[in-house]
Amino acid sequence: MSNIEVTHTSWFTRLKNALTGIVVGVILIIATSILLFWNETRAVKTYQSLVEGKAAVVAANADTLDGSLEGKLIYLQGAVTPNSDVEDTTSGVWAEGAIALTRTVEMYQWIESQESKTEKKLGGGEETVTTYSYAKGWSMTPQNSSEFYTPEGHENPAFPLDSAQFNVTDANLGAYVVAGDVLAPLGTSQVMEFSDEDAPAIGEALGLTAPTTQIAGALYAGNNPNSPEVGDVKVIYERIDLAEASFVAKQVGNGLEEYATSNGYTVFLSAAGLVSSDQMFADAQDANVFLTWILRAAGLIFMFAGFAASLKVLSVIGDVIPFVGTIIGFGTGLFSFIATLCLGSLMIALGWFAARPLLSIGILLSAALIVAGVTYMKKKQAAAVV
Repeated sequence: MSNIEVTHTSWFTRLKNALTGIVVGVILIIATSILLFWNETRAVKTYQSLVEGKAAVVAANADTLDGSLEGKLIYLQGAVTPNSDVEDTTSGVWAEGAIALTRTVEMYQWIESQESKTEKKLGGGEETVTTYSYAKGWSMTPQNSSEFYTPEGHENPAFPLDSAQFNVTDANLGAYVVAGDVLAPLGTSQVMEFSDEDAPAIGEALGLTAPTTQIAGALYAGNNPNSPEVGDVKVIYERIDLAEASFVAKQVGNGLEEYATSNGYTVFLSAAGLVSSDQMFADAQDANVFLTWILRAAGLIFMFAGFAASLKVLSVIGDVIPFVGTIIGFGTGLFSFIATLCLGSLMIALGWFAARPLLSIGILLSAALIVAGVTYMKKKQAAAVV
């Protein structure tokens, strides 16, 4: 089941949008330059903070609160004992001995998907053909059918209730008390099952209007699980358990807080199970490297998009004759790539320069060699054509 929409964009409209894109592009270039510089300084300071923390950490006995360790960076490990049960007060579902309880809600709905194809036309205009398709499926996200291209015949009822997570207030790690919000991400989840007798009462408490049964670990509100209808609901409860945990943090009373290092960054490490402090610091360094590369990639991609948006007006002007615009677009794309490589490398190098000047110089030299290589190849190809 699909519908097709055809839209036409005139050359003058595309030109106006491209001129606006120059402003957007410049903003993107500035923003990503700041992001890349900040990311490198953050990576360096995080690295330095973790090195300082590893040198300062002292082991603590989780079973005994040592007052002499007050305010110090300590490492401790031990069994986790929740101080209360966790409950979804709306439904009355509770999990004894768990550190958290999750409620995942899905509804069988109409889901819209779209696919667009754009073609350039003589004179610089564009024609875009968009195909809207509709299918029924389960989704945790409410699909607002009033915003569909074709809402008629694809109406979705209101989503019945939200998914949620309920954490225990706190738990003991020997003589120490740790907040449930800190412990919950460390635990492992397990689907809870309910009896056929409990399912209707839980469904009623949650406000589900259809008959509620238990099937394959889910509470199903609908007439026939084997043939779902739009508006049917599935609710899955999972308990999150954590038997043991390890922490590197600042001791404050019988609690744990972030430890500030000399550069203003903080250390607070946690892990499920009994993990050595050396391994926790190594994992934290690995996570720092991973985040650094993720932000680098994002910064460079959006910087390229900024240069491309700034130069798009040239290809739009050339699109009066479509193949000319395509050639210009290839050229501006190549320029955007080289400009991104140069400016991005510069910002990354500047971010590192204060801490590792030799590495930053190496990055700049590498970028210069790549640019020189690309330029040489282009000149060689041009000479061959002549």
